[in-house]
Amino acid sequence: MNCSFVNSTRTIQRSVVDLLGWHEGVAVEMDLLGSRLLVIAVPDGDEIARRVSERLPPIVDPWLLRCQADLHPGFLLRPSPVRILGAVAFRQGWLAARNAACTFTAFGPRAVALPPRACRPAVLTEAAVTGTGVLRVDGNTAAVLALPGQPPTVERTHVHRLVEETIWDAIVQDAKKALVSSVAVAG
Repeated sequence: MNCSFVNSTRTIQRSVVDLLGWHEGVAVEMDLLGSRLLVIAVPDGDEIARRVSERLPPIVDPWLLRCQADLHPGFLLRPSPVRILGAVAFRQGWLAARNAACTFTAFGPRAVALPPRACRPAVLTEAAVTGTGVLRVDGNTAAVLALPGQPPTVERTHVHRLVEETIWDAIVQDAKKALVSSVAVAG
């Protein structure tokens, strides 16, 4: 993972994921809908195997996704290649964290990870109203102040599918980087 977030290292990311109960998923740091987030998802091995056998990689371009949907109407009805568990925005302040996390509202639970000085009572009140989880991150320790709520149940749209495809692609790219790094170290 590229750890470019404030207060975001692999250790603290893993700690936050475990505290939120999303430990079964794969965590990948990515730009999604204009926000840098740590997204946690569980790949669907069966659907991915079907897609690989059909030589159909992740489709992350909106125009190509629309073309695929038009050419193969059943494409959007297929299972998602990932089951989204949630996303976390690591930021220094509540407003930036909330704004980043809110871009994920329609796709899964969301949380913010903030330094202790940003975890004021007003933040917890607003987080409760918006359904945003709050974690206090101090060095390499984290604590849950509020669990994330469930996002509203909505019908899956082309945008949902695009987000699922983008997350799957990020997981694939992260795995490739890890493989190249391990080969370089071994070589």
